[in-house]
Amino acid sequence: MKIYTLKVSTLPGERVITLGAFDGIHLGHQALIHKTIELSQELGLPPALVTFDPHPRKVLQPHLSLELLTPLEEKLEYLKKFNLSELIIIPFTKALAELTAELFIEKFLVDYLHIRGLVIGFNFRFGRNRTGTPDLLKNLGSVYGFQVEVLPPITIEGIRVSSTTIRELLKEGKVEEANRLLGRPYSLTGRVVRGKGRGRELGYPTANLELPKDKLIPAPGVYAVWTIVEGQRYPGALNIGYKPTFNERELTVEVHILNCNSPLNLYGKLVTVELVKFIRGEKKFPSVEALITQIQQDCLLIRNILEANRSAVVSSIPPQKHHTH
Repeated sequence: MKIYTLKVSTLPGERVITLGAFDGIHLGHQALIHKTIELSQELGLPPALVTFDPHPRKVLQPHLSLELLTPLEEKLEYLKKFNLSELIIIPFTKALAELTAELFIEKFLVDYLHIRGLVIGFNFRFGRNRTGTPDLLKNLGSVYGFQVEVLPPITIEGIRVSSTTIRELLKEGKVEEANRLLGRPYSLTGRVVRGKGRGRELGYPTANLELPKDKLIPAPGVYAVWTIVEGQRYPGALNIGYKPTFNERELTVEVHILNCNSPLNLYGKLVTVELVKFIRGEKKFPSVEALITQIQQDCLLIRNILEANRSAVVSSIPPQKHHTH
């Protein structure tokens, strides 16, 4: 997959694209990608995904903090799993946001990208004052010679798949529901940095993860997770929180690896945790001994959950198997 950052130069050749912010690469986004690849095969052209960086809402609503499901580096890594020929990043600026929808189509889609096919979601809007709609794209597609496919929303168990819904679920600790909409476990990837050594003192050493600053961190609490270190998967207990028992105020994200016979030297390494299940919320314990007893119970419960989960790891499901409305 070739990666381009589109500034002002035109790209060689023609292509079929899907266009959007794609935060999360959830099942709705995956349906767009699969349809783009299908249309590209029909038209005999390479399939491309076109996205924006930074996320348009960060530019248009800078006063609102937007935490991302997949910051750019993570998004690029995940998109490598699909059979896309190209990934094209358009730097999103206020000047771009001020372009009329018609000018964006002419300048970017036609002049720069030479599209022959476009796949979008039913609620895709673009251009100044969000006046660009699927109907406008279809009308101008017939003028400029590109085909437009508009996909309906995808719903899972009555819930419409969207990045906003997934963010809300994660903020409430509802990782199993979020994972169903994502089509995979929500993950956190960070470099291991030195903490205060509290876990080691308690007999449960943890790896403190330093995460990208705009990455969405789920609700504080304890989670059952799979921990991936240098390609190896280990069961783990993840704690997100402020350590109220020790009256600390800084949010930490730390994982204790279970069933590991020899201690791993993780400092400086990149570690990914895949969240499987929320175990309990954060609470202040009356004593360190009470905390240790709770950690023992948490780890036992997590071992059992992950043992059952091992044979049923969430994987991406072909979108056509879901109900669309």
